[in-house]
Amino acid sequence: MSEHEPQPFELRYVTPAGWTDAVLRNVDAFLSDHAHAERKVSAAALALATQNPRRPELVEAMIELAREELGHFKQVYQLITRRGKHLVYDVPDPYMRPLQAFAKNPRQQDFLLDRLVLYAVVEARGCERFERLAEAFEDPELKEFYARLAVSERRHQGIFFALAQRYFPAEQVAERLDIILDAEAESARNAPLRAALH
Repeated sequence: MSEHEPQPFELRYVTPAGWTDAVLRNVDAFLSDHAHAERKVSAAALALATQNPRRPELVEAMIELAREELGHFKQVYQLITRRGKHLVYDVPDPYMRPLQAFAKNPRQQDFLLDRLVLYAVVEARGCERFERLAEAFEDPELKEFYARLAVSERRHQGIFFALAQRYFPAEQVAERLDIILDAEAESARNAPLRAALH
């Protein structure tokens, strides 16, 4: 998916301005949380690849995505160190906690579908929030960095969703997308406004 292609779906909750304000008040805390988020997406992509060895298109896509996300982890870490700070310990994500129900049991019949759709939706949320930060940051380095990451998140959203459409009937994808979009909107709405990606 290129920067100019339409997104395959729209989120059902708009991040409030209070979230951006919380990030701007504590950029260093946000950067550390963001670094951990990139690391976790990389690990999740590799897990999908190893759990689906007979789907070569998925394996190859997830290897490349994992490499890219690990590269983002490194880039955010370098931003942190250039600011004279250190990466802090990861903490539980209140946004992701209720959504993990869609990605828990690999023995479930719809496990792969749910994970692909869930990850597409989470990437869409990242794209929305990075676009907000690219507009809000005054620091030219941070502004340009998050503008680039927003484009990357949109492309990742398309990769996950295209894989879901490749392996599952369109009606089944649409049904699960409807459920997961509602669950994601509720989780985003209920999550505290804090200097964190979610």
